[in-house]
Amino acid sequence: MACPITFAESNKTLKIVKILGGDRAKSKLLDRGLRVGEYLSMSKGSCRGNIILKTKTSKYAVGFGLASKIIVDEV
Repeated sequence: MACPITFAESNKTLKIVKILGGDRAKSKLLDRGLRVGEYLSMSKGSCRGNIILKTKTSKYAVGFGLASKIIVDEV
């Protein structure tokens, strides 16, 4: 079931199914290579702090607000 990445379990393989938000939010994520169809895993920092996203080749720290716009499905 698709949900925001902020509600997903840590260290699971996830697939981005949708990116919400305006052009600015989408642009920030696209600049980091995070696109619909991309596989990644996630680990949370603090409760409302940064979320670490891991793709095949990179790691990104994304703020809670921006991360909540990434809708994922567990693979």
